Amino acid sequence: MKAKKSEESSVLFKRSKIEKVIFAIVFVVFAAYAVSLVFPFLWLIVNSFQDKIAYQVNAATGRPFALPEKIVWDNYIYAFKELSYNGSNIFGMFFNSVWYTLLRVGGAVLMSSCTGYIISKYKFKLNGFIYAVIIFSMTVPTVGTTGAMFKLVDDTLHIYNTPLYVLLHYLTGTGMNFLVMYGFFKNVSWNYAEAAFIDGAGHFRVFVHIMLPQAKMVMLTLAIISGITAWNEYMDVLLYLPDFPTIASGMYGVSRTLPRSGNTPAYYAALVISIIPVLVLFSCFSDTIMKNFSVGGLKG
Repeated sequence: MKAKKSEESSVLFKRSKIEKVIFAIVFVVFAAYAVSLVFPFLWLIVNSFQDKIAYQVNAATGRPFALPEKIVWDNYIYAFKELSYNGSNIFGMFFNSVWYTLLRVGGAVLMSSCTGYIISKYKFKLNGFIYAVIIFSMTVPTVGTTGAMFKLVDDTLHIYNTPLYVLLHYLTGTGMNFLVMYGFFKNVSWNYAEAAFIDGAGHFRVFVHIMLPQAKMVMLTLAIISGITAWNEYMDVLLYLPDFPTIASGMYGVSRTLPRSGNTPAYYAALVISIIPVLVLFSCFSDTIMKNFSVGGLKG
């Protein structure tokens, strides 16, 4: 048995010269890509500890990558105390980011689960039409609908610059979340529902007690991904919620005042603070994201 495993392992690692060259090229390309992603983050952290004057001197003398001569922790204190946008300091921005993310993710994932389940499992006259409309809406460029959307939110629904906008806008149950949930429920055996119907369960009970529990890991994965997206979203907030700056839109607004304040290292410190929740969330649930895009069903 051991000899067989050893033989299989040796076969796996026997590659031709061309294969070795291809693997080497691929490795170099991906390594360079990884460095291009990590380096700006490291540069941001390093410069968040720079002295304000030293940073300006280094930038003026063509030494943007110079290491700080001393670590300036006051940049982080300044970021918490002084940096603000549209009346909100960094604590207010974090608070707005939290409720905005929770409302957006909760509404989007829950409604996508409902629409995905109904469209995939129930056949009715408008089934195909609704599915086609959802797909078509995903192909329309955002720049072509922004004006009409703004008029709808402001003039018709009167929910502009209110948290109610987040609830109504993201309770549509469409988009990429819908496609994922549609594909998941499409592959779940209907035998589960038929067995429950025989025992007297209704359609709502089948959905809540049988189908949703099977989809909980997929929904969790979608919630994590959607949460990271919502946390980093700034354009939507700038357009429709200007009085509720999140950490993303707030940092964008602060960046426009840097030429006047001149404390760029403190701004970098605020950026480091702003990405900590996303890094922690991804670090805790990276395995969930990678492993749980799977479908359920009957075995045997």
